Amino acid sequence: MRLGPYVLGRMRLRRSSVKVNEAAASHGAPQQSSRALAAAGLGFAAAAYVVLFYRHQSALAVSDFDAIWTAARALLARQDAYAAIQSPPWPWELQYPLPAVLLALPFAFLPLWFARAAFMGASTALFAWGLTRRTWWPLIALAGGQFFFALQSVQWSPLFAAAVLVPVLRVFWSVKPTTAAPLFAGYPNWRTVAGGIVLLGFAFLVSPHWLDGWLHATRLAPHRPAILKPGGVLLLLALLRWRLPEGRQLAALSLVPLSPHLYEALPLLLVARTRRELLVLALCGTIGLAAGAVTPHSVGPDHGPIPWAVVFLTGYLPALAVVLRHRNASAPGLEPFDQIAEEAPASAALPDAARAASV
Repeated sequence: MRLGPYVLGRMRLRRSSVKVNEAAASHGAPQQSSRALAAAGLGFAAAAYVVLFYRHQSALAVSDFDAIWTAARALLARQDAYAAIQSPPWPWELQYPLPAVLLALPFAFLPLWFARAAFMGASTALFAWGLTRRTWWPLIALAGGQFFFALQSVQWSPLFAAAVLVPVLRVFWSVKPTTAAPLFAGYPNWRTVAGGIVLLGFAFLVSPHWLDGWLHATRLAPHRPAILKPGGVLLLLALLRWRLPEGRQLAALSLVPLSPHLYEALPLLLVARTRRELLVLALCGTIGLAAGAVTPHSVGPDHGPIPWAVVFLTGYLPALAVVLRHRNASAPGLEPFDQIAEEAPASAALPDAARAASV
């Protein structure tokens, strides 16, 4: 029997998409007990960092988590979560859907300073657990400026990045759709959709009219997609690697409205496929963190041009360079830090029996 060219092509494609993880194969993946201990230690360190950081801030300093914590307390008191966050006096209204408030309910029983630390400690521990599922070097991500900016802002991005590595956590993506959409574009899964629908349904049971408050708050948000900002259209070059998760992730990120801050680039650390690539991305993020500390804080719509320039030059653009280095191979099930196998010659890609049948 002679195999047609389509079948031969598919067999070669499947062979070329085989994932190789040399570190896990040669040295073995870290033991779960060691991973758990490391994750707990890093989570505690992150929580301590948040406490110390806000201890040295003004009493008027507000983290991104504060509004969610306040809304969760209002919900526990049977009040409208969105009416509890008004601008002014808040610098912004509650721009998160109600599922975010529901997930924050356990932290609402804690004082604010403790709730910030506990939230970031738990998110960091989960992120560290996911990073070490095969080897230790992906922990480099926790040394980058992207991660430290997320800690200082008390943001969701470490938890969202952890969900890429620990799929059961992807149900949490529904709490911030703009940040989650690029991740879902890279790593689509029907269980993610089902979990999000369940969480949204529960939110409507708790507060049937929450959608009105959320839509009102989002209409007032000044955020714009990256493609509408200087240089942002370059991120669409990631579509040249549309077969890869990182290509789809970065291209989708350019199309959704996001805040112009470095924590938005944290999930882009997952586009790295080698230790060197991750080191470069983390170093660029650290440069961005330092640049943000010495440049004046801009005011006005969308925080002004300086924060965008920082995140674009030190977060998004380096990630684009890394993505374009990768071969655009179709690799079903490819995960962060997996190696993309080199494409084998047509004859080598076929089993012996198939080669014989094609003659």
